[in-house]
Amino acid sequence: MQTDTIEKSKISNTETEGIQREPDIYDSIQFLQNALINDPTNCDDQCNLAICYGLIYEMDKSIELFSKILDESPGFLPALDKLGRALIIWGHQVGATGWFSIYEAAYLYRLVRELENPAPVIIELGSCFGLSSMIIAKALSNKPDALIYCIDAWEEDGSSVSQDTREFVQDKAKSNISFFEIFQNNMKEFNVDHQLIPIKAYTSDVAKIWTQEADLIFVDADHSYEGVCNDVSDWKDCVKVGGQILLHDVKLECAGSDEDSAPGRVVNELLGENSNFSSGTLVDSLYLAERLR
Repeated sequence: MQTDTIEKSKISNTETEGIQREPDIYDSIQFLQNALINDPTNCDDQCNLAICYGLIYEMDKSIELFSKILDESPGFLPALDKLGRALIIWGHQVGATGWFSIYEAAYLYRLVRELENPAPVIIELGSCFGLSSMIIAKALSNKPDALIYCIDAWEEDGSSVSQDTREFVQDKAKSNISFFEIFQNNMKEFNVDHQLIPIKAYTSDVAKIWTQEADLIFVDADHSYEGVCNDVSDWKDCVKVGGQILLHDVKLECAGSDEDSAPGRVVNELLGENSNFSSGTLVDSLYLAERLR
């Protein structure tokens, strides 16, 4: 299977911490704003201004400006890199940690933002703390008729997530804060809760009664081979023709990995040459394929 691959390094949690506020940062913002009055399309000045907004934790302004730069100059890679960092820092500010690289975060945001449908339907299988949920919602902030379904069991004991996450969920439960409430609170902090439709249930149970076609389905729930296989089998026919399916944590031997990951095996078996989907694009571990028929 042929796969277009973009490999980029991942950002560590420590890279999102300890950003110092320079005493002259507001002077820099004023200088750059004035410069852009004279040359409003200068990518370097726009990018530096967006960085300054990030340094004073005005992440909404930072993200919007990086996105504007990329709308006008899609090939300006410094803005793509910084957009990913801004999105991850934004998530960490309210505790919505996730497992995205900076380029995965930026790629998801740009992918969703560029959907042509003015009222797209997005289905996210697996939401956890909501980092990807808020990225999707932020990307669709200019499309008020979009429908974003977040489907997750949010098991009260955190049994379906990693050990560190499970311990965090169980600790919160001692204060009578459920896993689902953590997600809801994070989305309120992001001010995107009004854009999302959370469904607290197992993805396999929802699939049995689901009838609505989707522009994009993001598979990021149970990462075991059986779990990913079931999710792709259950949901791939809900992707409309011309729509897309996106999987996370895909590693493919044919793209240079030591071996196929469980999601990678599912890609080969269910989204390969004999499927209704195109050969995909791999950005770090995000795999995107379009439904052809």
